[in-house]
Amino acid sequence: MSSGSVVPETNGVSEEDFRNAMIAGLARAQKAVGEKSLAFIMDLSTKGLGNLFGGRARSTDPKRLWDARKACPTALDDIAELYGCEIVAKDPAGTGGLGTVPLAALLARVAEAESPTSPGGTGKTHNELLGMEDLIRSVHALTGQWIEEINGHRAPPRPRAVG
Repeated sequence: MSSGSVVPETNGVSEEDFRNAMIAGLARAQKAVGEKSLAFIMDLSTKGLGNLFGGRARSTDPKRLWDARKACPTALDDIAELYGCEIVAKDPAGTGGLGTVPLAALLARVAEAESPTSPGGTGKTHNELLGMEDLIRSVHALTGQWIEEINGHRAPPRPRAVG
């Protein structure tokens, strides 16, 4: 074995891909709460936030990115996806661990959107779906956790030592 330095493999995520993912998440957060609120949440000026969106600032402090999740729980999902990860809140949608709360809230929103008197009639409009996005993502994360639990229950039994 040689005594040289070992260079780890890169993950294949380019700076451009990372930046695009960051901007996509921040755009969702800005849409959710508005420019001034997002800037406040991230401890930036509106000019600083504008510099991020305009490309005059390539990135920002990681703490500020995590803080953006206060505005939109999915703000970092695009970045996580680049790395093959998923960010799941310990308590999705602030439900105290109750799955029925986000499911019921989403069901109510879907029922409103599918009402014949809604803007899209019995079909869901683009705006109605966008308005449900956070709930849909919360329920998706919750059901994903349940699937992981189910998979854990179905894991093949470990061989027992005989002897």
